[in-house]
Amino acid sequence: MQPKKQLGSSCFRRSDPAVQFSVRRALKILATVILASAHTGCGSPDPAFIEGRPPGPYRMTFETQPSKPVAKQETLLTERLTLQSTGAPVQDLQVLHERVIHNFIVNLDFSSFAHIHHEDFAAINEADLDDATFHFPYYFPRAGHYRIVSEFTHRNRSWTKHFDVEVGDPPDEPTVAIDLVRELTRGEYHASLSVSPVIPVAGFETELVLELARNDKPVTDLELILGSEAHVALWRTDGQQFGHTHSYTPHMAAMMARMHDRTLDPQARAKAMTDMMIEMSNMPAELVFKGPYIPLRYVFAEPGTYAVFIQCAPGGAAEVFNFMLDVAAYRDGMSTDIEPWGSPNAHHDQAHQ
Repeated sequence: MQPKKQLGSSCFRRSDPAVQFSVRRALKILATVILASAHTGCGSPDPAFIEGRPPGPYRMTFETQPSKPVAKQETLLTERLTLQSTGAPVQDLQVLHERVIHNFIVNLDFSSFAHIHHEDFAAINEADLDDATFHFPYYFPRAGHYRIVSEFTHRNRSWTKHFDVEVGDPPDEPTVAIDLVRELTRGEYHASLSVSPVIPVAGFETELVLELARNDKPVTDLELILGSEAHVALWRTDGQQFGHTHSYTPHMAAMMARMHDRTLDPQARAKAMTDMMIEMSNMPAELVFKGPYIPLRYVFAEPGTYAVFIQCAPGGAAEVFNFMLDVAAYRDGMSTDIEPWGSPNAHHDQAHQ
């Protein structure tokens, strides 16, 4: 089948692939710039397009179809990633934990959560990558104010973009029900969360340990989910201070120890971060924790109450267990030590202190 002649390309030999590629790329860049201008120019922006924040070297937009999502009905979400300087699609995105872009969707009353990707529904093809455009369906479970955080890796550095989506006719402000219990039952599973230090302190490392039982028996058949025993998303309950972490394996502990080396100058620390991203991208997935315990480590940047969503796969089936934590500001005399497992003071339930 003969290829279609492109407008304006008749003076080029069809046998010259480099010229054809450059023309296609130029047309795609031009189309992207025109699209960007249409959404940021004068007048009211199309409500179907949402601009990601914070600003920076990358621009990401979400398009929602329909433009005003309705609870419990399918919404098609399409994300586009371009360079802020040129409007060109971002090339050579890196795969991290088996996905190109990780998307975390939460109702800002923290009643629902999803960790979702294009690849969950369709394989990414060359055109998707060339255009840096990805899409997936989602059913918002109820009317409300939603936050989407999209995380991608480019040139050995991870970036996040944040989007707000209004579904249906929600109240002016979300109402968050604070629940600090450390144990919950979900279907056949019982989950408990242990914390050390007992009161997490902002700016210091906290250890969280999830313990799982199924029908009153310890879970021992955990499987990897996207290359890790657990994916954890955290938000402070004002919707700020998002974080994303994974199970704290010995390999992860060694990488983090290098990052916490206080002898490193800023340049060496930046290089250590780049090296860690490369190592994380290239290291093979390895199941270390089969259950019933999954250890996690995290540094909460600021004090406040945080919602914590822990996704894991007992028996190979994805499950999410959610908790809330109060994180304190440091005061003189507060303990910031992480107690070893099994010691009398380790991982007490904060809610019972």
